[in-house]
Amino acid sequence: MTVHGQLTFLAVPRLTRTLGQLPPGVDATVELDGFFMDHAAYEAIQAWRNAQLAQGGRITFTGRSGSRIAEPAAVAHSCCRPLTPWRNHHCHDRPADDAGPATDTSSDSGTSPTPGAGRRGGAHRLLSDLSSFQRNTAPLVRGELARLASEGQRPSQLFITCADSRLVTSMITSSGPGDLFTVRNVGNLVPPPGTGPAGTVPAGSGDDSVGAAIEYAVDVLRVESITVCGHSGCGAMQAPLKGEPETGPGKPRTPLWRWLRHGLPSLERMASRRHSWARISGRLPVDEVEQLCLTNVVQQLEHLRAHEAVARRLAEGTLPLHGMYFHVGEAQAYLLTEESSSGTGPDEVFDRVGTGERERTAV
Repeated sequence: MTVHGQLTFLAVPRLTRTLGQLPPGVDATVELDGFFMDHAAYEAIQAWRNAQLAQGGRITFTGRSGSRIAEPAAVAHSCCRPLTPWRNHHCHDRPADDAGPATDTSSDSGTSPTPGAGRRGGAHRLLSDLSSFQRNTAPLVRGELARLASEGQRPSQLFITCADSRLVTSMITSSGPGDLFTVRNVGNLVPPPGTGPAGTVPAGSGDDSVGAAIEYAVDVLRVESITVCGHSGCGAMQAPLKGEPETGPGKPRTPLWRWLRHGLPSLERMASRRHSWARISGRLPVDEVEQLCLTNVVQQLEHLRAHEAVARRLAEGTLPLHGMYFHVGEAQAYLLTEESSSGTGPDEVFDRVGTGERERTAV
């Protein structure tokens, strides 16, 4: 069997029907003659392959050259790692005039790239990735983006999360263009209104970016909800636990540490005996870093309620607030229970989001 062209979710129904015509336990060779496969198509092929193997079949995947590939997601490129839409995957060679040996910058190798290497390669990679988007993805989304450009954006929620590169909001929330109005910063922090870098400086001192986004999302875009999303292993939460570097004459506080001061109330909340430790799906956090990551979500929701635009919509009963925690290693989302999100419950509990629609979630 030969599969021509790119494989996206649009092709899944036809792909599934065609694969379903083959008898159970078949011995088959599938040639993937294409250059792109998204996650939906990958799962469809993998599910069919696993079902065939379970019934004694033998399935071999090859590229367009006939060379055997171990994973169907490798799609005709022997240099590719398994390809999903969010995977940092690159098939492009570095420019021939780029000095020095090629350097693997992937995390798979477990090593860091050679210092100074790949500077020109980085620019080449950006151009290659943009070209790949124009060639493969733009034709699929151009119609929807044209509609959004004409009608304007109408996102359903404001999503405040960390700048960490491992958090891909569209992947986690299964959202697309126009769905989320997203604010990202180090530590998913929401400075209280009327505070500057030190927490006591009047408004207008340089920390208005998050507040401006909140006001615009709530009053202008009229979002239907707001989510504050933290994550496991957050460096912004690890830093306060280690303590701030010494400052003084000649060693002023850096922009990073001026910003992280907005996370100190979370540290104080965790240390206070007035607040019980957060729980995550019936268990306690594995360490103080995870505890602070969870507590920080609760604290930032409290800061969020203090913003005038949010407080007004809360009083009207038209703006639910949600707390969310994403465990990177587990690829698992957890939602703060409704009582915890509203600040009315004595405990701070994050419930696991399951795969079934009937499973209980805290929304």
